[in-house]
Amino acid sequence: MTLSELLKGVTVTKMFQTMYGKMVVTHDVMISGIQYDSRKVQRENLFVALRGVGTDGHKFISSAIANGAKAIVVEDDTSVPDAQCMHAGVVKIVVSNTRKALAQLSANYYGHPSKKMTMIAVTGTNGKTTTTYLIKQMLESFQQHKVGLVGTVENAIGQEKIPATHTTPESLELHQLFARMVEQHCTHCVMEVSSHALHQYRVHGIDFSTAVFTNLTQDHLDYHGTMDAYFQSKKILFDGLSESAVAVINADSEYGNTIVNGTKAKVITYSINAAADVKAENVTLSINGFTAEVHHRPTIEKISTKLVGRFNVYNFLGAYTATFGMPLSTADKQKSFGNLAPAPGRFEQVHAPQGWTAIIDYAHTPDALENCLQAIHDIMPANRANTILTIFGAGGDRDKTKRPKMGAIAERLSDAVIVTSDNPRTEDPQKIIEDILAGMKDKKKIIVQVDRARAIQEGKMMAKPGDIILVAGKGHEDYQVIGTTKHHFNDKEEIAKAV
Repeated sequence: MTLSELLKGVTVTKMFQTMYGKMVVTHDVMISGIQYDSRKVQRENLFVALRGVGTDGHKFISSAIANGAKAIVVEDDTSVPDAQCMHAGVVKIVVSNTRKALAQLSANYYGHPSKKMTMIAVTGTNGKTTTTYLIKQMLESFQQHKVGLVGTVENAIGQEKIPATHTTPESLELHQLFARMVEQHCTHCVMEVSSHALHQYRVHGIDFSTAVFTNLTQDHLDYHGTMDAYFQSKKILFDGLSESAVAVINADSEYGNTIVNGTKAKVITYSINAAADVKAENVTLSINGFTAEVHHRPTIEKISTKLVGRFNVYNFLGAYTATFGMPLSTADKQKSFGNLAPAPGRFEQVHAPQGWTAIIDYAHTPDALENCLQAIHDIMPANRANTILTIFGAGGDRDKTKRPKMGAIAERLSDAVIVTSDNPRTEDPQKIIEDILAGMKDKKKIIVQVDRARAIQEGKMMAKPGDIILVAGKGHEDYQVIGTTKHHFNDKEEIAKAV
């Protein structure tokens, strides 16, 4: 692709293209690929220098040039002298924001694949993963669409599973993935959109037909700093919707109404408690799932699913509302709803021959942990004699303020708690645990076991028939980060050893 084709839609503040005194015509410069990691640059690539939290791509421009870059895109004009570009035969392109530029460049390079599918976004603190999984299942079962998925657990093209490294990949990998979806005839793509992705312009320029807001509770304050900044990052998604788009909003969230202030999209609300366009009433919760009557004028549908917990009623409503207008009979829908499954590592149950049950969940925020534990209370008898044992920790190098809050929630809603490690990363695991314990008062019900595998084994030793063990924080993850190294670790495997 020529450089001029690649730069369509990119606002350039300066272009230096003089090589040994001769002006280079951008139409004549052929670009073989795009990279933002200088180590991956190959001959005649375009290198985009991104500023990140821990590093700055402008520091690696010389390395990119040495590896064969034909053009470089920068924010800082002084990061590389014009003379160096001239002698190396490299075109220097200066823009105001390289992340925005990367999104546009990537879309151009891959032929704007997102415009060839119906794009559905889901954002919020909790529930994104399950809601995207439910939307994908509904689209596939209702209308036999081939659906792409982008998310925390995995990416998918129809039934093909692709490992995920981020909730929302960088724009370059994102458009590359979209292109593969289009090649394999996907008609829809449903994706989790994180606050980081919105703040860092990873989804800049994507025309979403539907955007779902699940909720907003404390998380990622290590990155955003304040709840307002976190909220404003989420709001970017709805501010960018067109008049033809639909914004699907959880009306029971305190942020539900304000996040769509100023949106051009049509707003449709869902709820269990508040007045809404789509509302679940007469909800019955059990260990086998939930039943409800879903009201949306003038229709009332009786719903029965295998999804467990009140939080999954919300996840279902978000997905249900996002997939309005599917031309199938009530019987067909009922069959589909009965087969819906949550995402891996989301309230995943393992039943032990000894009679106790383990529930594995990704809950790693105060709200998610409370929702999980409340769901367990909802499905246990009111006069129960059985024990709820919670095993959890908190991630290192992340928001520290949520640790004591999670400790207080675990203590309040559990009969016994084992506080252990999550992904300690470069923090001292014992110090993380001390932060959690600061929110807990009844030390009699608390056990501290830094080693997560041992903590799970100790939980198994304590469990009696009818008891429930909640292992929270890691869910689908198959690793534990200690220091800067990933070690294989999977909660479900550890539970299986215990069983």
